[in-house]
Amino acid sequence: MQNYDGKNISSVNFRENDLKNKHFQKVQAGHKFYYKFLLASFGIATASILNIMPLLSGVFLDFVREILLKYTSTLSLLLLFIEIIIYAASLIRLIIYGYKVESSYFIAVLIVIGAILSIAPSTYYSGIGWTIVLLGLSITSAWIGAAITAFSVAFTSSCYGMVGEFITVLGSGITAIALPVIVKNIHTKTENVEVILDSVATIVVIFTGANIARQALKGSPKFAWIKEKAVFWAAIGGTSFYGADLTNASFDGADLRHTDFREANLTHTSFKGVTGLELARLQGSILEDPKVRKLLTTNNSRGGDFAEANLQGANLQGADLREAILVKAQVLDADFSGAFLTDACIQDWNINKNTRFQDIDCKRVYLKCSLYGNFLEPKPDSGEFQPGEFEKWITDVRDTIDLIFQNGLNWRAFAFSLTQTAINNEGLGLSVRSIENKGDGVVVAKVGVSLETNKTVIHEEITSHYNQAVNAIKAKYELVLQAKEGEIQRLQTFYDSQQKFIQGLITGIAETKREVIIKGEGNRVYMMNQAGDIMESNNQNISAGGNLDMSSGNRFIVGGDVTNSNLTLADANSQVNNSIQQLKDISTDTSDQLAKILTTLQKSINDEPALSENQKKEALEAVETIAEEGKKPSEERVNKLCSMALNALKGIASAVTDASKLAEVFKTYLPTLTNILGI
Repeated sequence: MQNYDGKNISSVNFRENDLKNKHFQKVQAGHKFYYKFLLASFGIATASILNIMPLLSGVFLDFVREILLKYTSTLSLLLLFIEIIIYAASLIRLIIYGYKVESSYFIAVLIVIGAILSIAPSTYYSGIGWTIVLLGLSITSAWIGAAITAFSVAFTSSCYGMVGEFITVLGSGITAIALPVIVKNIHTKTENVEVILDSVATIVVIFTGANIARQALKGSPKFAWIKEKAVFWAAIGGTSFYGADLTNASFDGADLRHTDFREANLTHTSFKGVTGLELARLQGSILEDPKVRKLLTTNNSRGGDFAEANLQGANLQGADLREAILVKAQVLDADFSGAFLTDACIQDWNINKNTRFQDIDCKRVYLKCSLYGNFLEPKPDSGEFQPGEFEKWITDVRDTIDLIFQNGLNWRAFAFSLTQTAINNEGLGLSVRSIENKGDGVVVAKVGVSLETNKTVIHEEITSHYNQAVNAIKAKYELVLQAKEGEIQRLQTFYDSQQKFIQGLITGIAETKREVIIKGEGNRVYMMNQAGDIMESNNQNISAGGNLDMSSGNRFIVGGDVTNSNLTLADANSQVNNSIQQLKDISTDTSDQLAKILTTLQKSINDEPALSENQKKEALEAVETIAEEGKKPSEERVNKLCSMALNALKGIASAVTDASKLAEVFKTYLPTLTNILGI
């Protein structure tokens, strides 16, 4: 493996090379000396030559003076003073606020007003109008001149630091004084006051540009574009790692000014003790953020704010992040090995299976950050993590999605949201780890996912489906109450099939016209009201057995398997046969085709050895539901029932191998069923 430690790699092109695990410690990157000298000379010459814009600003201002001094009135002198104040204020505003679009509107309005006055019949007002137009042109020239000077100063400063900056300003200043003097010697009628005014105006613009350049180099957002352009041109011909794979490479202690890291793979690349990165091309990399750049080079950001920061693939080995704010930070593939994380806030940070936490020093973390910056919800809840415990805890957390419900948990909507998300993301495994009632209507559900899952996307999808389901339940609850008793029984079966995603949490669920009683783990009993809100029942005498008890009048009391335990497989087949025969008796465009498909499904279900008797009964009940709904005109069908029946069949079909006859039949006819039923 080639080792570049301590070498001079100035102007070397590593573009798109595979440099995994390479060592570049204490290297000298950037430009060769002669090339850097040529670049700096070019910047100084450009600044001096383009001083024509600041000088032009002074010339326009001198024209204003000449026009107004033709009128000896006090008003004319006052206008001259006001226009000079406006000129100076425009430069001060430029330094404070930068190049804003609103400011250009002001200049445009100034020129328009002056142009209107310039065509006035009165010679006096016409003269004032021309002075306003010239003032607008003077300010415009000054702003353009300041931008040119700022770029030139930033460019030469990037090459030779303060020395280059000083020479550029000095050269521009000498030019500003020399040009008016040369003009006076050529044009003998030029007055001394004109020379002085032109020189002063030019020098003011040059120092304005120098001030802007200094702000840009210090990272001021309002002048970031000047630094970006200056660094771009200053990096031409420097060391290039454009598009290179620098995974696990080390640049510790290196000087990397004028180096191109765009499009490079910086996964676990070490930059400890590096200098000059502020003058490198870093667009699109994690180093572009000054806070992240400082963290990676100093390895010390105790109490730092990295909210929503991009730390993807960052090498944070041994980094001091105690008390740091890592709210919504992107730390996919990051390496925290040996880092210090005690009392950091990790609310909603994004980690994955490749985020490393080996040998991390962490006694406690916080899961929430208030609007006032206070850290809340410490983990562990009491005491401290012992060595190795944080790594075990975070391993469990990183494959879990936390769903927070502020107004209680609607179980039907929750089951639907999990089912729909699983269907939309084929192969996604979802499991409910726990559900906690935090009080005041706040419920937290922890849903387990695979480590490869994009938790942010899945969290948003589950939440979206949940909210849609809650709204649908509220809007259509009256329609559900009027459903036939047989349809309600089938609804119970479909809910049960959907509960495969939360097995172990709920052992039974049933719905009637008023309330739902749910039996949970440890024989706990829960009640769901009409709004779908769930609460633990204080009535310890509620039966949670396997039978439906209608004695309570307004509720079903249910537990265990909601499939009718008295219904035999033969009974289920008989009911399906009757429904399919009735479907055949109806003469529609799709009834014969639907009956044929359902008959094939019925036979495949009965012949499938991998299914238990209960699973076969559940599947046959779903087939019966489709047959019953298929008999109805399309406008009278309950599409929700059809959809849930298909979902139930999907869930049961997933319990067998893809090579089974049932799986093959279901896969073949699913699109046709969906089309016939109009869902």
